[in-house]
Amino acid sequence: MVKALTSAMALLLAVVGFSATVQAATQSLEQRVERLERRADNPVLIQLSRRLAEQQRQIQELYGEIDRLKYQLSQTRDKMAKQYQETDERINQLETRPAGKAVTAVPVVSSEAVAPVVESREATKEAAAESKAKTHAIHPATAEEKKAYDQAFGLIKKSDYKSASEAFAKFKKQYPQSELASNASYWEGESEVILGHEQKALEAFKMVYEKYPDSSKAPDALLRSADMHQEMGQVKEAKALYEKLLKAFPKGKAATKAEQRLKDLKSK
Repeated sequence: MVKALTSAMALLLAVVGFSATVQAATQSLEQRVERLERRADNPVLIQLSRRLAEQQRQIQELYGEIDRLKYQLSQTRDKMAKQYQETDERINQLETRPAGKAVTAVPVVSSEAVAPVVESREATKEAAAESKAKTHAIHPATAEEKKAYDQAFGLIKKSDYKSASEAFAKFKKQYPQSELASNASYWEGESEVILGHEQKALEAFKMVYEKYPDSSKAPDALLRSADMHQEMGQVKEAKALYEKLLKAFPKGKAATKAEQRLKDLKSK
């Protein structure tokens, strides 16, 4: 009997102890939840959390901007590589031509110079006078002019584009009627392109195809001008120059390139 009572009391004490432990654990859990809730309602923590989220968003935007800049840099490098390649090809063509034919320019004789047969003698004489004036507007290069031109062109080979541009500008000012003047203006433009002076380059190229329209460099000058306008986002001007090139010089490498680039612009 005593043993039974003893066992019962021990069991009762165990149950009471377990209940107390459970109650203490429950209270401890509730206290922890309460502490977490107080922390969650803390305005300082909320502000820090918001700042962290904002910084993460800004970091994502910066990653996106870096990717965009990498793409633009890649595009710019491709364009520059293409320009350098075309310039090198033109220089190589000049260097590989036979002596005495390194740079040639056809005398400026426009279609207007050869006048059709007209009834009036006076009109015929005026046409003949105009033809004679235009034919003699450009003269073959003298030894002095060739030397000055070769010195300027040598600066391009040395990659001294600033000095080359200045030398070509001086040449065409000093010898505007030389058959090498159109070439000088063209290579002045190429030098200014490499130097990053777009407007000066466009002016130099424009002089080639406007003042020396029958020059062998006129098609290339038109093509380079159109390409530059396209790269500057001036699509309307680029299209106009491509079309002008195809109309004035329908055959040749420049025309082939202009035709393809014009198609690409129209397809966009």
